[in-house]
Amino acid sequence: MPGYRIDRQPSSTLGPLTLRRRWKIICTCVAISLAAAGAFILLKGAAYTATTQFLVYVKEVQPGSELVVSLGRADLTQVENEIEIIRSRGTLAKVVNALDLADDPEFVPAATLPLDLVRNLFGLRQTSPDESRNRQEIAIESLAKQVALQRVGTSHAIQLKVTTSAAEKSALIASEISQVMLQARVSADQDGERSPLLRERLQGLGPAVYVMTPALIPDNPNGPRKILVLLGALAAGFGIGAVLALLLDLRDRSIRTAAQVEQFGLECLGAIPWLSREKPVPSGRGNALRAQAAQDGLHPAPLLTQTLLRMAVATEAAKARVVGIASPIAGDGATTVARHFAEAAARNQKVLLVEAGRGATATPGAAIPGDSHPEPRDGDLWHDDAGGPDVLTIAASAGGDGCANWWMHCGRKSLAAYDLIVVGLPPLEQGAAFRIAAQSIDGILLVMKWGGADVERIERAFAISGAMPTDFIGAVLNGIDGRMIGLFGDKLWKAETVVGARRSPFAFEMPAEPAAGSA
Repeated sequence: MPGYRIDRQPSSTLGPLTLRRRWKIICTCVAISLAAAGAFILLKGAAYTATTQFLVYVKEVQPGSELVVSLGRADLTQVENEIEIIRSRGTLAKVVNALDLADDPEFVPAATLPLDLVRNLFGLRQTSPDESRNRQEIAIESLAKQVALQRVGTSHAIQLKVTTSAAEKSALIASEISQVMLQARVSADQDGERSPLLRERLQGLGPAVYVMTPALIPDNPNGPRKILVLLGALAAGFGIGAVLALLLDLRDRSIRTAAQVEQFGLECLGAIPWLSREKPVPSGRGNALRAQAAQDGLHPAPLLTQTLLRMAVATEAAKARVVGIASPIAGDGATTVARHFAEAAARNQKVLLVEAGRGATATPGAAIPGDSHPEPRDGDLWHDDAGGPDVLTIAASAGGDGCANWWMHCGRKSLAAYDLIVVGLPPLEQGAAFRIAAQSIDGILLVMKWGGADVERIERAFAISGAMPTDFIGAVLNGIDGRMIGLFGDKLWKAETVVGARRSPFAFEMPAEPAAGSA
């Protein structure tokens, strides 16, 4: 069927559809990021910063007959000295005493219950004067951590920042520091013989400060707004989830598209979705295969019907009467697909299904309640009078080659009576067992599990089996997740599912050619 090649499908599954396939991972990452952002907003709390600026200058006496005090330019050393004076313990102590910060829980946290218990237990409770002095020291240390000073560029200006949990408190502390710095400096001349006018002129000679910008109450808290934090967390969570989704798809080396199947030199005949299971219907008649197919769990579906039809047409085009169905590794569903393919083909042909490589006790009819037919043994040929395929049961031997001589269990005349013989083959990775069983096979249909083994293991299975692409009629993907159809670039399968759901199920309509030697 050369017209079925899906050239439009990419061989790589990476792309924008990765985000749709891995949406659960992305949503999980987004939820975790938003939760972390919410916890950060709640635990961090609001912080307000009040800012004020000082200009440092020098008062100096100009030489001359009259006493003239002028303003001079301070050097950088004097600016640094003023910064150290502002952050000094003495300056901060004056602010603490003036504003009673020793009684503010933000600067002196309340004692915890375990600490109080330890103090009471060991008699370590301090006296009132010592405790008051200790609270003041703690307040000074806390205030020092909340005050930031820096020189503004290369100028002689100093910027003071005070950060607390309340806007009014920050502005009040910054203003109090400004008042402390503006207090009259110690007079350079303490001689009582000089006049009051002279002492006033000489007052504060040397470095001094001038408040350039008074402290104002800040309008907004520090940091970005809450909405910006949440939006940033949303973007970060989505980005992390997208990266994880791409990494998972990059590591996923399993087969999920028809183009990946065709890289092995095989034609992809279609896909079989993973569908809900049917309950087996008890019957007193010998329709064992139909009941076993129901146990295998495939409801009739448009995509399944279309794939089985393509398998039948490809078999007819290859003129193969004895068709083997195998998988690269065990557990890919080759046995189940063989049963359903035989059941579908038996609608207008006489079909024999050979269950190779299975124990005699695991045959289809053994699990059917109410059936009068005894449990089949190795080599039993089960005739289905209800219109289904006949079943030949072959038990596996210890060497794994019980399916090699399946044709020895019935005569040539019996085999010639069938239009199509479907043989379940061992997996390719069993090597010798597969080669022995495939000796009398006209063509092989390969069943590959969707999202199953990785490419490297399938390549090893091909190498072990010694099979060539020319030995295969085609391949089908089994067990496709119906929710993922179309999310790996398989647009044709998605379209077939949509179109097939709108039409009534149809039966196989291949003309049955009489088998060679039959009447």
